[in-house]
Amino acid sequence: MRMLMTGIFLTLGLASASAAQAAEAVQADELAGYEQVKSITAFGGLHSWSAIDNDTLIVWANPFRPYLIELKYPSHDLRFTNAIGVTQFGSQVHSRFDSVQVRGLRYPIGAIYKLSREEARQLTRS
Repeated sequence: MRMLMTGIFLTLGLASASAAQAAEAVQADELAGYEQVKSITAFGGLHSWSAIDNDTLIVWANPFRPYLIELKYPSHDLRFTNAIGVTQFGSQVHSRFDSVQVRGLRYPIGAIYKLSREEARQLTRS
């Protein structure tokens, strides 16, 4: 019985790992179409934000400039929180240096992508 349970858990673990790799590959292909930038200029803070999934969100530097932020690690509370914090040095938010704070925990920013207003609206709807 113990061997059977071990085999089941290993099979489930391998299946979930392969599904996660497939999801990451799809997401990497989707992000390839966007222009990657190193930082966001945000004088006076960010205008607004919206969560896409556990590791991506859209922030608006002002009402006309949206950016897609990809976190290095998923935040399972991101979609359910009302407020976030973003660390920044001066008026710049840098990828791989600054982080997003969700319910007191810091999640490093992996990459920042520049979006058009239409792309941001489309991602928010889906």
